Amino acid sequence: MRRPLKTSLLSAADVKANPFVIHLMGPIARVVNKLGGNFRWQHLPVPFEVCADGIDLVIFEEFGSGAAALHLKEEVARNHLLRDEAYRRQFRKDYESRYGPRVWHRDFFDAQIVACPDKSLVGKSFGQAGRDRGLHPVDAFLDLVLEHGTALRWRTTISNHRPNVLKKLARDPGIQMGFSDAGAHLRNMAFYNFGLRLLRHVRDAENAGARFMSVEQAVHRLTGELADWYQIDAGHLRVGDRADVVLIDPQRLDASLDEYAEEKVDQYAGLSRMVNRNDDTVKAVFVAGRAVFLDGEATDIVGKQRTGSFLRARTAAAVRAATDEPIPAAV
Repeated sequence: MRRPLKTSLLSAADVKANPFVIHLMGPIARVVNKLGGNFRWQHLPVPFEVCADGIDLVIFEEFGSGAAALHLKEEVARNHLLRDEAYRRQFRKDYESRYGPRVWHRDFFDAQIVACPDKSLVGKSFGQAGRDRGLHPVDAFLDLVLEHGTALRWRTTISNHRPNVLKKLARDPGIQMGFSDAGAHLRNMAFYNFGLRLLRHVRDAENAGARFMSVEQAVHRLTGELADWYQIDAGHLRVGDRADVVLIDPQRLDASLDEYAEEKVDQYAGLSRMVNRNDDTVKAVFVAGRAVFLDGEATDIVGKQRTGSFLRARTAAAVRAATDEPIPAAV
């Protein structure tokens, strides 16, 4: 009898637009696996906050008027569309529609301006800006995009905003850690440190007397559990294994993890991408036993000597052995 096909699917997210769907994720995975499947949802264990410059954000592709603006890359043509009254009325109709699948909550009162040439707007939502101008939030948003273009930067959280739901998802066996779209949206999100943020959530809950998972189990969820499921020779500290190790200072699992920085990318014409900088938290990184990162700095061998290698799939015997290993129990 052949083994069932392993399937991992996006995404187990506590979406603001539909807070009830998340409660179906665990039961669906359990039913599929009970019927002989080997299925896991992917999950980002942190609030899904997105940033945008003007109207350049993938969530607007959810409805026709938003997609129409995104498809016009030339600023003059886009601005002409945003000024059109018929277009604005359609955008407002799409914004207010409560039908059809969606990820964005479509609430401009839940969208905060973080940078703008007009400093009086910073810290306000588009809804509040509309009230100040006597406008509908949609008209306020479109007016501000016309006025400031991509110099208007704003943010909102579209999912994973309820800590208690995140706790439940973090320990569900039908859900695995690992979903992050940050690498595909360089100006919109930075979740590269989501593993550190999960460890902080676990540690803080335990310190508050509301433990939902041990730190050891959280580490296993982020490392060995994923390696075993994908049959990759990694994720464990054992005699004879390749020494890929990260050293973390637990005292620096703090508010700095929520911050993001920006780094220009020469290969993308100097595009400033969102990144996470947690040099004080990650004290050292070893690849195959060789230090590649120490005290906030890359070591001299980075870019000059090869340290890593492609991760090999385990042999059938190794997979069976890993499967038989005890896994920390959920609490």
